[in-house]
Amino acid sequence: MSVDFFWRRVDGTVLDELSPTELRALVPGWSDDDFGPLYAAGAVLAVERNGYLMHVALMKAVGGAGPDLRAAQLPVFGGEERTAVEGDPDCDAEFGEMAVWVLRPDEVRTASAFLDAVGVDELVGTVDAVLADEVASLGFATPWSEAWAGDLSADLRALKDYFAQAAAAGDAMVKVEAA
Repeated sequence: MSVDFFWRRVDGTVLDELSPTELRALVPGWSDDDFGPLYAAGAVLAVERNGYLMHVALMKAVGGAGPDLRAAQLPVFGGEERTAVEGDPDCDAEFGEMAVWVLRPDEVRTASAFLDAVGVDELVGTVDAVLADEVASLGFATPWSEAWAGDLSADLRALKDYFAQAAAAGDAMVKVEAA
């Protein structure tokens, strides 16, 4: 099992102007020609297999409840979900449905403040057992390991830095999960 996650910084005005399919087209995948240049420019962030685990770790950071729950959800699966279903005029979904999540600039700032406050460097170690259980339950071919924990920590640090830059620039964000 491998599901990757992609984030793209955008001007907030496009969120109301574009359809879900058009928003999805703004977020390049690994093999798209514009991925490298956009990544180098800091406009795109992507992680292999760790998107959902990042979400789990952030949820555990707030105990899955409380006043910070919404802020903890924003970096990965939070925000407004926009879905196009097969048969919609502008849907190019391969599997019947395509979803993107969007964050407005104020939500990007909220997510950035949360990531700054949560201490992402220590987070993975704090919830290590929970993450190991998640990996086992999801049927990954590779078991949870110290190396994987290090990769997840690095991905969370990159996410924290990415959101900080986006918040400082006043950017909105489009997020996509891709198998």
